[in-house]
Amino acid sequence: MPPPRRPEGHPQLRTGGFPCRYGGCDACFFVAKQGSVESLLAASAERTAHEVSAHDYHHVRLDEVLKQPAWTARSSTPKR
Repeated sequence: MPPPRRPEGHPQLRTGGFPCRYGGCDACFFVAKQGSVESLLAASAERTAHEVSAHDYHHVRLDEVLKQPAWTARSSTPKR
């Protein structure tokens, strides 16, 4: 199901739903049934599918990037 369209003459508002994370794109994907986890996951999946198909954008989760802070990284060579 495509995301709802705004009426002609009304400015684009990004106040609800999942906005596209690709810079400059105004697409927004709304949760069809409030309080429904299935609906929430479906809107998120629609957004991800749009980002990949329209922009070839693959979002990387912050917790995957920051598994270990750079300042805690150890050298691979042992000290003598």
